Amino acid sequence: MASPIQIILNPENFEEAREAGGGGGRKDFFANRDREFSAHKAALMGQIDTISGVLAAQSQGPIGYVKVVLKREAWAKSHRPVGTLFRSDRAPVVGGGDLGVMIVEGSPPGLAQVKAEIAKAETRTQMRFDESKGKEVPYPSAQKSETGAIERIELYGPSDKRRFSVEEAVAWLSNPMTGSGYEVELFDVLPPRPEWDRLDAPHRRLVESFINGFNALGYSMSVERLPNWRHRLPVLAVRLDQAGDGAVLRLTSPTTKERRELAPFDPNIQRHARLLEFLDHHPLVRRIELPGVVVRSAPPPEPSRTRPAKADLPVRDTRRTHPRLGIIDGGISPALADWVIDRWDVLADEDMDLSHGTFIGGLAVAGAGLNGAETCPEHDGAELVDLAILPDQQKAGAFPSYYAGGLPQFFDELDSAVADARARHGVRVFNMSLNILQPTAPDRYSPHAVRLDRIAEENNAVVFVSAGNIQPQDVRPEWPADPATALSNLVVARNDGLLLPAESARNVTVAALNRHLPCWREMRPDPEAGRLRGR
Repeated sequence: MASPIQIILNPENFEEAREAGGGGGRKDFFANRDREFSAHKAALMGQIDTISGVLAAQSQGPIGYVKVVLKREAWAKSHRPVGTLFRSDRAPVVGGGDLGVMIVEGSPPGLAQVKAEIAKAETRTQMRFDESKGKEVPYPSAQKSETGAIERIELYGPSDKRRFSVEEAVAWLSNPMTGSGYEVELFDVLPPRPEWDRLDAPHRRLVESFINGFNALGYSMSVERLPNWRHRLPVLAVRLDQAGDGAVLRLTSPTTKERRELAPFDPNIQRHARLLEFLDHHPLVRRIELPGVVVRSAPPPEPSRTRPAKADLPVRDTRRTHPRLGIIDGGISPALADWVIDRWDVLADEDMDLSHGTFIGGLAVAGAGLNGAETCPEHDGAELVDLAILPDQQKAGAFPSYYAGGLPQFFDELDSAVADARARHGVRVFNMSLNILQPTAPDRYSPHAVRLDRIAEENNAVVFVSAGNIQPQDVRPEWPADPATALSNLVVARNDGLLLPAESARNVTVAALNRHLPCWREMRPDPEAGRLRGR
């Protein structure tokens, strides 16, 4: 077996000097391909003309959002076409899409300036002698370098905003656990009505057309701004209901902390179709998503596992200090009462599900005693703070009775519970074996992970998050020795990606790579015996 440490006796064969200059000068992406560049330049100018024509004719005003798709070799920051073409005074960058995609705010006058700069790009390859290299090298103008970095220019449209059908939306939103509202992210902030006079005419028309569009639909709905913890882009919750009082708009400040009874959800397909059509085609809308549903990431039962009949817990010694852990779940059984130092108790007794939280607490308190020092070398004993905020998922209507607004309200409660445990008891480590299911797989850093990261950052804490569990029918077979078979197994694997918010950047995600490895014994509370009983 090769040593992990290797001695290199000829390092000069493995060293390569970096190009000086932090990215160097301008790059000619079409060097010595003059005819191809001429066609590329003409194509980009034509694309700008098409986009400008659409923006000039749209009813919401002349402002829209444009995707600038870069060539793969131009993804480096130094090659982005923002120095000469898409400058902040004519077509400012407002965000990004997929890898290599810039999103800019465009208008016919601004895009005309971009086109004029593209037109200045020389079509013949210019050369210059480089003394350091001792040869002639391409020396493009800024206009040619930035024009060559672009693959194509497209208008940001409906296909970029939504990935679900109307029928899928109504079916998903009919579940009260979702809160029943679309999550709509905008490209820009909606200013309060008294500040509209500060906007120039195109931006004011953009804002007015968006707000007036809800009223023009003539449907009963609530439109509320949600708290947002990523940059400054607003996110709205848009919910069709049966209140009969038209469009109620609360757009200037977050309102999710207000607990109020929601009107019944309106499942009318035609109304949802018209609402989505309006949102799809309004330039101010960046993304439309369906809300998630929080679920416990409990593994499927394994009847074949050997479990002890009972387990005796260690007794807490109040004269010494113990590690402290917050357990975010559905409650902890009285069997662990000796180790529970505080509770964040918002759930009624009949809405608690003590099984999983007690399981996690039992491992924290008696992990070595249950599994042996080889599996759990830490000493037994941990003081627990019971953050019981997840209602019994087997009880219909329990979750929406506490969180009628869906996940935003759930995270509000989580935020308050973590902050209280940190302030009162100095708890900095929390376990959250919960995941969020959404009807479409996200391809970005989710707002749920953003919120969890912000909670951890504000409290100087770490939340241990589950990566999720797969069902037995989706488990891959043991890793084969044959590489071709291994790759084949990966190709056909299903449903084995991370579940939200496991993509969290500030916290710790926990996953098992092999379900057949030795694992902690699962213990369940036995209310009659007042102790943990094996399952």
